[in-house]
Amino acid sequence: MTSNPCQRGAQGFGLPILLACPGPMLWSHDVAAFAFNTSSTYTMSEIGERMNTKVLIVGAGPTGLMLANQLARRNIAVTIIDQHAGPSTQTKALGVQARTMEIYSRLGIAERALELGKRAAGATIWVKGKSVARVPLGDIGAEISPYPFLLILGQDDNEALLGNALQAHGISVQWNSKLVDLVQTADGALARIARQDGSIMEIAADWVAGCDGPRSMVRDACQIPFSGALYQHVFYVADTQATGFMKPDELNVYLWRGGFHLFFPLRGKDHWRVVGILPAELHDREALDFDAVAPFVRREVEGAEQGTALSFQECRWFSTYRVHHRRAERFRDRRCFLLGDAAHIHSPVGAQGMNTGLQDAYNLAWKLALVISGKADEALLDTYAIERIPVAERLLKTTDRAFSFLISERWLAEVFRTQIFQQIVARAMTRERTRKLAFQTISQTGIRYRRSPLSRMQAHMPETAPQAGDRFPWLQLKFTAGGPVEDLFRKLDDRGFHLLLFGQKPDAGGLQAGADGIIRIHEIPRDTFNDQVLAHAGIPLPSFYLVRPDGHVAMAGAGLDSHALHHYLTDALKLHPHAATASAADSAASHSPH
Repeated sequence: MTSNPCQRGAQGFGLPILLACPGPMLWSHDVAAFAFNTSSTYTMSEIGERMNTKVLIVGAGPTGLMLANQLARRNIAVTIIDQHAGPSTQTKALGVQARTMEIYSRLGIAERALELGKRAAGATIWVKGKSVARVPLGDIGAEISPYPFLLILGQDDNEALLGNALQAHGISVQWNSKLVDLVQTADGALARIARQDGSIMEIAADWVAGCDGPRSMVRDACQIPFSGALYQHVFYVADTQATGFMKPDELNVYLWRGGFHLFFPLRGKDHWRVVGILPAELHDREALDFDAVAPFVRREVEGAEQGTALSFQECRWFSTYRVHHRRAERFRDRRCFLLGDAAHIHSPVGAQGMNTGLQDAYNLAWKLALVISGKADEALLDTYAIERIPVAERLLKTTDRAFSFLISERWLAEVFRTQIFQQIVARAMTRERTRKLAFQTISQTGIRYRRSPLSRMQAHMPETAPQAGDRFPWLQLKFTAGGPVEDLFRKLDDRGFHLLLFGQKPDAGGLQAGADGIIRIHEIPRDTFNDQVLAHAGIPLPSFYLVRPDGHVAMAGAGLDSHALHHYLTDALKLHPHAATASAADSAASHSPH
């Protein structure tokens, strides 16, 4: 053990469980009681700089940076502020899921993320020093996503990647800028920002995005309740150099009667992030460091394996924390939106927290861009909460159940956790359907919006086919007759809609020439290769799929009816009539026969 122990840190970290990673959680004080100060008043002489922006983003964590990037790519004026002095310097969230990597590829940062991160192709479960089960992520996700693994990449690295991408658009984060007042009007919001030098900046924004974490000032200004509770256990996280019988390049899960320890592989030789439940004996100890925790970890981790005793050579930093689970009652209040941890926090089972916030931003950005550009009615923005609140609710319920199971001190739960659970996992991983479902759930590629008003299915489509609201599957197809095989995800620009036609031609009579640029049409040619790929994916012939900018199916059916498409654009998507007509027309203009 190093003679230079890590002392208790100044901020909390989230708890990874099974395939989970630490996420930004809270100390034990009541988050719901955190008050936004709306009583402050400022005279005109105290107001310094004034500026206007289309979207003000409060919070420059991963969620805020993702939203800023997506809006900037769509030529929307955006201002992003953060009360901190600069980017994160310590790693909080760790796990980057396959769906996030797919979005990163659209931003051009996926390759760099792979260089910086550590691929975990699976998770090994240990009990009493013996390997009892394994979840092989890479094997089961190879046909579902181009990124069939959990990428272990710290939140600081994610923020750096997103921040650099944003700077390429000429936008920088305004650090040391704290939101102190927010007033909404009929057509926007007026925000007052306290700067480090004591001056007050006033920003008039059409829209405000609260990406400012669990203690969100935007949420508090909107007086949106943040209901939930605090888990009673105390947890620890330590950044260590360690050797032992851990499976390299995999998440190692150690289950014991009192809880669990998790070892996450990081870049560098013998570099492991260790997370677990703090022993009850240490709860009241002053100046707690990892030296005190390490013996308990060794006792539960070491077992029957010979010659592989666990040894910690160094602890770079150490912290303890407690975990909350909460959800905002609403994700929108007039001109303000809540995203990421400002909208929902939960036990980070499955490394879902940071990834869910990134998908919040991906869902909202294209809708907000259509409205700001004057192409769609504001009613389209209601679908953000309609689609994302069920995702948050489902995560809260499932992660809470799994988390409670893993920390339960009841005798029956402890026996199940250490003697039965691994047998169920081992048996389940032998079934192809279960393996696929496990990957889709963990990777977030299985998130769908089938009950959304934006999801419309036409008649004569089998239930086994991809449905409206589903993420359209990753396919390799020939887009021209006799042409090369291309990656569908790389082919489709996510700044617009795409109409995919299989086994049919466009209705040229109903799609007239225009140039709005919202929809692009792709007539996929018939040949043996394409037919086999489509059959494997369950896509019937003939069929059509209208794919949203975020990759989810908007509308699907057998035969394309241009009038039904136009009705969808105006009734469901809320496009203004001129934009809907031009969109359908542009589909024809952008189509080149094969």
